[in-house]
Amino acid sequence: MQKHTLFLVMKLTIQSRAFAEFLHINLNCETFFISNKAELENLSNALNPLLLVDVANLPDIDHSFWADQFDNHIYKIYSVLLNTSENLDKRDLLDWPNCCGIFPNSCELSLLEQGIRKILAGEYWLPRTMMTELLQHYRKDETHLEQTNVSLTRRECDVLRLLTICNTNIDIANALFVSEHTVKSHLYKVFKKTDVKNRVQAAKWAEENLPAVKKG
Repeated sequence: MQKHTLFLVMKLTIQSRAFAEFLHINLNCETFFISNKAELENLSNALNPLLLVDVANLPDIDHSFWADQFDNHIYKIYSVLLNTSENLDKRDLLDWPNCCGIFPNSCELSLLEQGIRKILAGEYWLPRTMMTELLQHYRKDETHLEQTNVSLTRRECDVLRLLTICNTNIDIANALFVSEHTVKSHLYKVFKKTDVKNRVQAAKWAEENLPAVKKG
């Protein structure tokens, strides 16, 4: 099995430290915490990093920071979601790029260990119904975007969709929990990729080319 480095995206507590030690001993993996912005730099030199994200106990880092990191860096790294609700929706999962595993808050530790071993071996650990929904989602979006010959990131698509219903960049920023500067940056890239000159043209392009965007 390929050697990996596990990064625990969660608050530092007695329980999380014990969990890190459990993973280190049972999976023979180096484990590090990402509980603040500075610790995120450890990802750059890590050997086959895998993010273990405790969605119920995320670090106190502002949403705009994480959004920028996902768009520019973390989207290249596989992630596993821990402590999810039993009825996690496909749309919630899509907020975490390259997610390859889901473990609900009711999951026993032995099953979690088994699942992570599978993930480290290159497999996925997702409910069958979720896998089916995701396959249908990606096939639909990829086919449509191929027809437009435009490659947009997930966040750029989000901004474009909101552009059709929001009046200002601040409205979009509030809806996505990011900074206004981040929205402006995404719009600049979108304008270049879609070859439009202004917000009106961009909104029209989104209505004609992006799935789930309706006119009027």
